Amino acid sequence: LVPGTNKRVFPVSRNSGIAAAGMSADARQLVARARSEAHQYTSSYGEEVPPGLLAERLGLFVHAYTLYGSIRPFGCAVLLGCVDKDTKAPSLFCIEPQGMVYK
Repeated sequence: LVPGTNKRVFPVSRNSGIAAAGMSADARQLVARARSEAHQYTSSYGEEVPPGLLAERLGLFVHAYTLYGSIRPFGCAVLLGCVDKDTKAPSLFCIEPQGMVYK
C-alpha cells in the first residue's frame, strides 16, 4: 500500500479495529465513539471491553440517529473486528446505518 492512502481502516483499541464503507466523515465519528466507549469501559472496569458489548453499544449509538427527523442518520457501514483477550477468539461484527448489528 502507498503510505497515507488507507483512510478507511482505524484502530479502536489494542484488540479491535474498524473498517468503514461510505462517508468517511461519518466513519471518523463512529471510530471516535468506539474509542470513547472502549476507554470508558477500561477506566471503569479495569479490563478490555468485550467485543459483543462494544458492537452493541456502537449499534445503539448509530440507531439513535435514525429516531429523529431533525438529525441526519450516519451514511456509512462499519466492520468491527475484535480479538477476545481471554479466549483469543476472533470476531467480526457488521454495524449498518440503521443500527443493526450482525456477527
